[in-house]
Amino acid sequence: MMLTIATTVWAQQKPKWAEEVDKLQVEINESRKQKQWSKLSDCMAKQEQVFYSHPEEERIKHIGISELSSNFYYNLACYSSLAGKVSRALKAFEKYTQMAVNKETEVNFIHIQSDTDLDPIRNTKRFKVCLEKLRPLGDQIQKLKDASGYQKGSAPESLRFRYMEPNDSNLVMLRQHYNLDSIAGAGDELSKIKNLLHWVHETVRHDGSSSNPQVKNTRAMIELCRKENRGVNCRMMAQMLAEVYLAMGFKARFVTCMPRDFINDCHVITTVYSCTLNKWLWVDPTFDAYVTDENGTMLSIAEVRTRLRKGQEVRLNDYANWNHQSKQTKEHYIDYYMAKNLYYIACMEESRFNAETWEKGRNYRYFILMPYKEVDKEIVGIGREYIRFTDADWFWQSPYEK
Repeated sequence: MMLTIATTVWAQQKPKWAEEVDKLQVEINESRKQKQWSKLSDCMAKQEQVFYSHPEEERIKHIGISELSSNFYYNLACYSSLAGKVSRALKAFEKYTQMAVNKETEVNFIHIQSDTDLDPIRNTKRFKVCLEKLRPLGDQIQKLKDASGYQKGSAPESLRFRYMEPNDSNLVMLRQHYNLDSIAGAGDELSKIKNLLHWVHETVRHDGSSSNPQVKNTRAMIELCRKENRGVNCRMMAQMLAEVYLAMGFKARFVTCMPRDFINDCHVITTVYSCTLNKWLWVDPTFDAYVTDENGTMLSIAEVRTRLRKGQEVRLNDYANWNHQSKQTKEHYIDYYMAKNLYYIACMEESRFNAETWEKGRNYRYFILMPYKEVDKEIVGIGREYIRFTDADWFWQSPYEK
């Protein structure tokens, strides 16, 4: 949990109340390290009191923010709950809930439901009332279940996804320069798919806040990351993996997975066609992740979405991780993060080398799969270059169909 009071160093002398806020922050940080929940709760409550005892313009001038964040109140609820200060915990959680509802903030409902810090107040009527208010903001699986279905036969025959052939000179260069045959290994098709996924995950690190490079192909991005000691975002990683698969003769696309309501972010992964399983597979280089059913069979994006809507089991590979710093869990990655981001699905019409590098005269066109009742809806993040479809069978057809 992150503490959210931000302090600003000013050249002039701070007033005593602002210095007290800073001092309390030091005590909060130390108490959190020592797991002194009662002291931590008291310091945060005092910090809130001091902070709001002065006008907004003074708070902005000396602290740098106009109000405490909803995360501040979530943390205060957790620490107060752990300290046995039930009344303060409930009041803080109610404040957190109200702020989230008023601002329509995206909340991790799965985490709130399982956060053991809140167990001492979980069975109270006031907490349950808050949960019901938060559910529409954070129950991502329910949002998928509530979406209208798809509609067959709505795609024109003249439109098809297109895939660059592996004998393209740029793809040949990638295959040879990075010894992709060796990286893929001598195993079966699925082991090669997993090995190439793992290689991209290990070759560059994910940095969601990084700016997109001008040249967006695998070699250029790897060299840029090494030169500048930087990472790239999920979109760039997914494009790299798609290029790697194309270079090895697989059909692949990078896939923008979008939420119903665009608040904070979306996520971009890759899909690769398996001739062994005769379907597209979910592969995510940001997290070195793939998804299976209860029998260990790899699943497609379409299958995961359908299974979440039907309440069927899906499993995450046990080594999925973010930059080797945090292990991914099924509850967070699938039930919350990807359930949120499976509402709309978009792919570029042409899968190729340098797919999104700007070149004069090139056509950059995207197809997007949407629930049929929303195909005419105005949606944040979906521009005029997106051609809308509601036919999932067409969208996920085999690349080898005539």
